[in-house]
Amino acid sequence: MTGNMNTLRQAATLAPLQSSQAAIPESPESGRSTVCVLGAHSGVGVSTVSANLALCAHRRSLNREAALLDLNLHEGDLHLLFGLEPEHHWRELMRDPLVMDPTLLMSVLVKHKTGLHLLASDYDGLREAAVPPDKVGRLCKLAQSLFSMVVIDCGTVLNPAVSMALTSATTILLVVTLDVPTLRRAFRMIAALNTLGHGGERVILVLNRYRREDHGLLEEAEALLGQPVALSIPDVPEEAREAVESGHLLCADTSGGVVVRAYERLAAHVMDAKQTPAAHPSSWRARWIQRLWGDAA
Repeated sequence: MTGNMNTLRQAATLAPLQSSQAAIPESPESGRSTVCVLGAHSGVGVSTVSANLALCAHRRSLNREAALLDLNLHEGDLHLLFGLEPEHHWRELMRDPLVMDPTLLMSVLVKHKTGLHLLASDYDGLREAAVPPDKVGRLCKLAQSLFSMVVIDCGTVLNPAVSMALTSATTILLVVTLDVPTLRRAFRMIAALNTLGHGGERVILVLNRYRREDHGLLEEAEALLGQPVALSIPDVPEEAREAVESGHLLCADTSGGVVVRAYERLAAHVMDAKQTPAAHPSSWRARWIQRLWGDAA
């Protein structure tokens, strides 16, 4: 680890941009997208959605370099999904006196065979996971300046570091499944996002593991949450099993079934701000369900 830290310090020293303000623009450039993926509950597949979305977005951007940041401070394991063993992680960028600049960041990222860049997490929920929010904000701005597409796996907890990352997002995906614990927590999380100033049209719902026979339940969920599901990822056990057995992510290849096509539609959706849906007008029935749910909470 000492050798790695020295390498990072040398890279920071040799970086041509020493001014922290000059290296990072105040806002993302036109045409650049930053998508924060947030899970409404543990087990909804937020890491799988983040990884497959990043791969599809990378291809859709005509293979211009894209980045995937693993900010899951409790179960960060995206590098395992990609079959990578990175030498550097988030924690190294958070340490002083390292100067965070383009050269340092690029030296920490690991590149997948598809061309996607990954910033791995070494947080596992078993150790102190305090990450300075100001450094997270700076890191997100830096990534935006270097990549046309940035996807951030934010896990399932709205801690200060995640909240800071959300401020940089052009789109916030809230991943849900159609079970009572997840929908109950999604209702609370939407309220929390609104309180923190992250609500509104930037937040879109993504339903994972959707089955056609659940259509009626989906309508009830939309009424409860007060907004439509923007896109559904179908539950196709055969495709999921094939991916597990082959040891690679579904969207790592250009060919695929209905699940891959769903992720491709999701990538197109988040890369075009004009496609962001407005919330449905709240009907009396939706307001009634929300009030009952809120009282029960």
